Amino acid sequence: MRQLLIFFLIGICLSVLFSSGQIENPDTHLRLTQARIIVNDLKFGLPMDVGEDSHGNVAINKLGERFMVYNPGQTITFIPLYILLNQFFLDEVKIYYLSAFFISFMNYLIHAMCGFLLFKISLNFGVTKVNAYLASLFFLLTSYSFVFAQSTYEHHYEMLFILLSTFYSIKKDCKYSGFLSALMLSIGMIFRTTTFLAFPAILLIQKNQNQRLKCLITITLGIIFVFFYNYARFGNPLETGYNLAWQLAHSHKFEFWSISRMPEALFGFLFSPGKGLIFFSSTIILSFFGIKSLYKNHRKMFYYTITLSTSYLLFFSLNFAWHGSVWSYGPRYILPIIPFLYLPIIFLKPNKWLIITLFVSFFMQLELIAVNYKRDVLSEYVHYNGISDIEYLFSLKKEPHFVQAKHLAIILSKNVAHLNNYMPNTPWKKEVRTASSIEDLNTSIEINSINFWWVRIFHYNASLTIIIISFVLLSLAIVSPFLLFKYVKRELL
Repeated sequence: MRQLLIFFLIGICLSVLFSSGQIENPDTHLRLTQARIIVNDLKFGLPMDVGEDSHGNVAINKLGERFMVYNPGQTITFIPLYILLNQFFLDEVKIYYLSAFFISFMNYLIHAMCGFLLFKISLNFGVTKVNAYLASLFFLLTSYSFVFAQSTYEHHYEMLFILLSTFYSIKKDCKYSGFLSALMLSIGMIFRTTTFLAFPAILLIQKNQNQRLKCLITITLGIIFVFFYNYARFGNPLETGYNLAWQLAHSHKFEFWSISRMPEALFGFLFSPGKGLIFFSSTIILSFFGIKSLYKNHRKMFYYTITLSTSYLLFFSLNFAWHGSVWSYGPRYILPIIPFLYLPIIFLKPNKWLIITLFVSFFMQLELIAVNYKRDVLSEYVHYNGISDIEYLFSLKKEPHFVQAKHLAIILSKNVAHLNNYMPNTPWKKEVRTASSIEDLNTSIEINSINFWWVRIFHYNASLTIIIISFVLLSLAIVSPFLLFKYVKRELL
C-alpha cells in the first residue's frame, strides 16, 4: 500500500503540473457528449446534430440510428463526474467544459498507475527496489506514454488492464492467476476491443496448463460483451461500426486491411519522424543494454514481450489508418507495448550517467508537451490548403522535438498578450470553432497558450479566487516531488 500511495502521489503531481486543462481531440469530446446525453436524456446514441460524419467515428445502422464507433468504457468513467457537476451547476455549458477540464487530468493518474504496475512486475524478477524504481521512472518521465498522457484518448486504459493482466499472470502464490489475468483483459475490452491482442502473450506466460484453461474460459466474458455491444448497436455481433463509419465518411470502398502496407507501417511505427518510437520514446534504446539479461534469466518474459509487441505491430500495420492520422500525437495504437519495452532497464546498474540521462530525457519530453502539437498540423493545413498524412509523417522536418521547439518560440510572446476563446458557447456537438482556421492558428487560447492548465487559466480571465487556488495547487505539486524523493530514498536505505 505504501508503494501504491507513492505512485498515486506521483500521478497527482504529474496531473497538476502537466495536464492541459482541455480536451484536444474530437474522439474524447464524442465520448463525453455521449455521457452528457446519457445523463440528461437517458439515451444511448447520437442525435443528428452531434458528431461529424466525415471523421469516421460515427456509424449509422439499418434503422437510421447513429452511434459512436467506440466501446463505452471511457464514457462510463465520465458519467459519475457529469452527474456530480450537475448537482452544483445549472449552466449546461459550464458543466460540459468543467467536465472536460477535470477529464484532462485523468490520463496522468492512469499513467502513474501503469508505472506502479511496471514496478510491481519488475520486483517479480528478483531485482532490487532501486532498479525497479529506476525502470518505472524512465517509463513515467521519459517515455511516449508520458507525452501522450496529456491527451485524453482511451489507450492508457488499454495499457493499464494489460499490465494488470500481466501482473496477475506472473504473481507468485496466486491460485486464480488464469482467471484474474483474463478478467483484466475482459474489462480492458470494455474500453478497447484491441485489448484482446494481448491474449496470446498472456496465454504464453501462464504458470501451467490449468491456468491457461481458466484463462481461455474467462476471456469469453470480454468476447461476449463485445459481441452483445455490437449487436445492440448494429444488429450484428461482428460489426464494430468502423467499417460503416469509414464508408459514411468517404462514400467509397477501400482496403481496410492489406499486407502491402505493412513495410511502410512497421517502419513508420519505429522510425518515422511523425510516429516513430525512436523519436517519441528515445530512452527505449537503454533497454538494449538489458535485453540480454532478460533473455538469459527470464526467457518466458522475453518471449512474452516479443509476442505482445508483434501482435500489436503486425495487427495495426495491416490497417489503412495505422498512423491514427496526423491529428493525433505519436504512435498511439501501440501505446500498450511501451511499458514492457522499458522492462529490461531493471537489469542496468544504477549510476550517475543513468540518472543524468533520466533528467535530461525528462526535460526533452517536456518540450514535446509545452505546445499543443496540433499547432504545427493546423499551420501546415492552413498554408498548403490541406495536408498529406504520409508526407507529413515521413518528413525529417517533422521531427517532434524540432517542431515543438519552433512553435514554442513562436507562441512565447503571445502568452503575455490577449488570446481568444473560439470554442462555441454551447456543449460540444461538432468539431467547429467560432473563427476561421487562420484566426484559430494565430490568436486562439487552444493553440497559442503554453499547453499547461495553469498558464491557460490566465487567458480565460479566471477570478482571483480561482487563480489563488490554482497556484496553491501548483506550488504543492512543485514541492511534492522533492518530498517524495526523500521518502523513497529513506525507504530504499
